[in-house]
Amino acid sequence: MAELRDRRKREGLRVIAVHLPGSKAEADPQAVRTAIAGLNLTEPCALDNDFKLRDLFLHEQATLPAYYLFDAQLKLRALAIGDTGLAEVEEQLDEMLQDLRKQQPFCPGCELFLNTEALYCSDCGSPLALPDSQGPHPSYEDHHFASLPTVRLVHPDPLIGRVIDDKYKLVACVGEGSMSAVYRAQRVHIGDEVAVKVMLRKLAGDETAFSRFRREASAAAISHHKNVISIHDFGEPGEADVPAFIVMELVKGTPLGYLLEIGTHFSFERAERLMRAICAGVGAAHRREIVHRDLKPDNILVVAPDDTSEFESVRVVDFGFAKLMSDSPAASKGTVIGTPFYMSPEQCVGRSVDAASDVYSLGVIFYEMVTGGRPFQSDKVSGIINKHLYEAPRPIPPALGLPKWISSGIMQALAKDRAERPQSATELARQLKLI
Repeated sequence: MAELRDRRKREGLRVIAVHLPGSKAEADPQAVRTAIAGLNLTEPCALDNDFKLRDLFLHEQATLPAYYLFDAQLKLRALAIGDTGLAEVEEQLDEMLQDLRKQQPFCPGCELFLNTEALYCSDCGSPLALPDSQGPHPSYEDHHFASLPTVRLVHPDPLIGRVIDDKYKLVACVGEGSMSAVYRAQRVHIGDEVAVKVMLRKLAGDETAFSRFRREASAAAISHHKNVISIHDFGEPGEADVPAFIVMELVKGTPLGYLLEIGTHFSFERAERLMRAICAGVGAAHRREIVHRDLKPDNILVVAPDDTSEFESVRVVDFGFAKLMSDSPAASKGTVIGTPFYMSPEQCVGRSVDAASDVYSLGVIFYEMVTGGRPFQSDKVSGIINKHLYEAPRPIPPALGLPKWISSGIMQALAKDRAERPQSATELARQLKLI
């Protein structure tokens, strides 16, 4: 934690530790202060002798340590538990900081955020990268850095214009996450456009990142379905700025999560069409013994109708957390992976997952599409997890007029016991009479 703090404090990260005493001796404030000094923690440490914070954040079967990441507006962005929890939270931290860079001036050299009026870094004097800027600073082309006149590059991203593997010319960056940046690219020998996901150079020596990258490429390619993002190529050049890359179809779609945020609920006909396509894509993965493990609206792209289709289509994306059902259950035991609102009960407590776990997530997504809300609501993470584990979902309002088999099918997908759920996305689609 101290190491993470030292690397990220200039980017605004603040750490608060919470100590849960396991004995009377551990509840002694002086003993805790001595331990804090030995661990090099300079941030606040809350001594939770009355277990108030524990009851607020942890559910009954929680594993320690537990990590919670909040943004500047105090909105929970991620949680993770167990031995790999800190690394998983740091991935989400990267994504959060990337979002912040779209809102405030940022000095990439010093890794320092500044106030919204700043044009130069207060530390090194270099011009700042402004929010959402793709080219030069809007106020000037020429500027001074440390009193020496220089010219600002029109494309500060060194990969723009780069040809990868003698086949893919990177044209523009269309997005960046914690592990990779996605570029619009042109196939040199064919001329059409594709999307190229490039692993960030900071992860060049991270074997876990390479494994996740390979897994994403392999799982999506094996699934091979029109409703799953198509993978064209994969490579590990071993270069410093391009450790690995995935070439996929360029999809101009909108995340389902955004569509749910801006509206109330979908019409039944629209929700039914989208769910049919989502189940078809996930079902193709299940037939090839692949479990997605992180199904949520943000991992489903909705593509507008075009000349070839009268209705919207979907693509299931981000197979970075996918696993083969044939993998050893112990491989993921004790590791919590997923997004709290969409996690199955077994995921909430770090147990092994299978296709029925994806079915649970699909049930939450379909519930949200037809009702405009989630089946479990709570202001606390522990509240959401406890409801996944112990409480029945909120009933679907009869006023929506949904067919009885739809309401009962959603509720069966949300069964606490995985054995009581449909055992694959295809089986769920049949039960909902989507096929």
